[in-house]
Amino acid sequence: MDFFSQLARDISRGFSPELPEVLGSLDDHLDFILPKVEPFGEDLGETKFWHQKRWKEIRDEDGFHEAILHIFNPGSEYLLSLDGNILKGTYRQLGGDNTLIIEISGKSELFDLCFLNSDFMILAKHGDQGRKGLRRYFCLAHEPVTMSKKGELDWRNLMERMYNVYRENSLSLWAWFFFLMAIAALLYFSFR
Repeated sequence: MDFFSQLARDISRGFSPELPEVLGSLDDHLDFILPKVEPFGEDLGETKFWHQKRWKEIRDEDGFHEAILHIFNPGSEYLLSLDGNILKGTYRQLGGDNTLIIEISGKSELFDLCFLNSDFMILAKHGDQGRKGLRRYFCLAHEPVTMSKKGELDWRNLMERMYNVYRENSLSLWAWFFFLMAIAALLYFSFR
């Protein structure tokens, strides 16, 4: 990453709000973040963002320690890896919609796309899953994004990274404007 890109990110973060700490669950975080990042997302027609990638499933359950990977290959091949054990299935996009049908072991499920970029893929199973006491979102992160130099990131850190999509895109022009105005004011008063 070059100097100016890093500077722009640092400036935009300085002017952007923090992710609230009181959100609670993963679903609550996504309810807050998704409306903010949606304008910066892609659709399923942009297969370069989601095909042939290892998507790690993210959950906020304390007892969840499995490594679940989802891989969508061209030709509708869907692979589910549960701690390295592979199940094969299929997927297909429903018409031109941002909807996927995933079939595995004879069971088909309908998912609507909520957000997609090169790092995150957020799906919602069709229907009112929250009313049934189930997760409202199917949260996937590109596997390299889930790691840091210190090891695997927890779901809260991943939500912070997803929120950075909003921070880095929405305020960068305003941040640059204020930054340049501050420099201009500093120069003006320095040479007076």
